[in-house]
Amino acid sequence: MDKSEFYDFMLSVITDMERQGRYSTAHVYHCALKSAVKYGGHSLHMEDLTPGWLQSYQEYLLKQSLLWNTISTYMRMLRAVYNRAVDMGLAPYIPRQFKNVFTGRYANHQRALKKGEIKRVLLEDVVEEEADRSSESEPAASSDSRNLGWARACLELMLRFHGIPFIDLANLRKVDLRNGYLTIRRHKTGMPLSIAVDAAAMKLLRRYASNDPSSPYLLNILNGSLSGKEAYKDYQRALRMLNLQLYRLSRVCRLGKRLSSYAARHTWASIAKSCGIAVEVISEALGHASITTTEGYLKQFDNDEIEKANKVIINYIFKK
Repeated sequence: MDKSEFYDFMLSVITDMERQGRYSTAHVYHCALKSAVKYGGHSLHMEDLTPGWLQSYQEYLLKQSLLWNTISTYMRMLRAVYNRAVDMGLAPYIPRQFKNVFTGRYANHQRALKKGEIKRVLLEDVVEEEADRSSESEPAASSDSRNLGWARACLELMLRFHGIPFIDLANLRKVDLRNGYLTIRRHKTGMPLSIAVDAAAMKLLRRYASNDPSSPYLLNILNGSLSGKEAYKDYQRALRMLNLQLYRLSRVCRLGKRLSSYAARHTWASIAKSCGIAVEVISEALGHASITTTEGYLKQFDNDEIEKANKVIINYIFKK
């Protein structure tokens, strides 16, 4: 293997990640690799990743109608791999190599639900047959028994549990629940969380509890007998099903926006900020590794004030 060739080197990095059990990260790196190779070819060398090449690649991604966050993810993966190659003496150091491409985060505050929308999604009567009619033009769902009720329960539990991500909800273990509290560590950051379980949440936990006595999991989401890459694939299947059902739910409730597994986290953070809760408290509740992460995460909600200001100016200029 010619380590100077970008494809071979990045593939070796991905293989190492899979050996370490970092399947989710390896999957993202593999998506970035496929995209870069589709543009630059398999013969792409490390030294080819110049600022000019990266700018041209970004223009290519924009023409593919990719979202800015997806572009940023690909660029950050390329940067991480290139820096590793530099450390190993396999690529030349290029000052400010990625300065002209987007490596930040575009926060989409439209993911957050307003109070009225939350009530519609969680409380409004929804008939499964109506949901089926609304999704006739969509890809057929699998034979999985998880339905709109299950998706609603997942969304409500994530909201009640500090807006935890679905991966943390799915990986809740039976031993995590003690004396009315969940004591867990974030899957992504390893940060500890202690979450009070109220009566409504406990009712949902019991309704959707794992019925497999040998499974370590609290909820009936993941197959407790799987491990390694197969366990990762099992989680991905559950995540796809949740997002499919949430999308159907948003159609039935006529939200005008697409619901996804991110909705609970963004909603919890948005409402916490609007209620005047200190950023330090929000950060700890979200399980962020640093308050800097939280501050960047909450910047999205400042756009509301900017939009209000712009409406005033537009009305002043154009309103007759």
